[in-house]
Amino acid sequence: MSSYPELTTWLREQAGDDAMLQTVADAIGRMATAARDVSRMVARGPLNEDASGIPWRELFNYFDNKASELFSSALAGAPLACVAREKGGFFEGVAGGDVCLAIDSLNGSTNIDANTPVGSFFSFMPGSGEDAFLRPGREQVAAGYFIYGPRTAMAMTFGKGTQIATMDPETGVFHLVAEAKELPEKYEREYATNASNYRYWDPAIRAFMDDLIDGAEGPREVDYSMRWAASLAAETSRILNRGGIFLYPNDNRPGHLEGRLKRIFHVNPVAFVIEQAGGMATDGRVRLLDQAAERMDQRAPLIFGTPSEVERVRRYYDLPMGGMRSPLFSHRGLFR
Repeated sequence: MSSYPELTTWLREQAGDDAMLQTVADAIGRMATAARDVSRMVARGPLNEDASGIPWRELFNYFDNKASELFSSALAGAPLACVAREKGGFFEGVAGGDVCLAIDSLNGSTNIDANTPVGSFFSFMPGSGEDAFLRPGREQVAAGYFIYGPRTAMAMTFGKGTQIATMDPETGVFHLVAEAKELPEKYEREYATNASNYRYWDPAIRAFMDDLIDGAEGPREVDYSMRWAASLAAETSRILNRGGIFLYPNDNRPGHLEGRLKRIFHVNPVAFVIEQAGGMATDGRVRLLDQAAERMDQRAPLIFGTPSEVERVRRYYDLPMGGMRSPLFSHRGLFR
């Protein structure tokens, strides 16, 4: 028997007599049940009975639909005022409810054929309709994500620190393993980004990346390593455990001017979890949780991680011409 408390027990204790927190605790408990089943589904891959014969490259649609069904089934009857699904639209919930849930049931499913970790993201907002989501991210009641990798785990926050729960694969029960997770003070010199988009980035982001790439011979005077799993759940988990910085900026390609990750479904929960663990999350210049979505499908840049690294990105934007500088300053001297 695990010495760590069961997640559902801990949730009930945290909710106490607060009706809104009771609703959120109930919903997270239900989602943990769905996550157990999603984890098993992902682990079985093409061995799932109703997936037989589907080509690997087409299986991601199967996983998306199945995960959505599992979460919807688990949440049926939850005392939520509304549920917004990243794939599947908006649904009214219990009349008189005072909290709404935004959920991406399976993020990164196109990477399942590469056996890359995938995740489920969720965010709770006070309110009773679609407008509940069109408010600053700092007003979230709770948020988090599940990750399906070597371990199935969850990171979450109620605005009082970040908690980590791990699923026991033998029982399917989640146990709280960290009640106050914090980014490490001595962080790994790592950055996560899709460097193939370099030529489309703002000059400030390119300048920041150039200095990281220059390593010990450049102004940072230390070598960095690049990581890129193309999985938001995996990248966030690595930052929580090892520190560093994640960059998914907007760029000048059509459809990417706002950014690519959805503010309500991805950016808000990640920013909330990271900030509550002592990190920082911005769009490059401004704190993300101070910003509000204007529509349900709005996208946003996402830069998060160790505060000193994220703050440094803002300083590059403050340079003349948005980060461009003379080659005379491309080695030792800038931001030493």
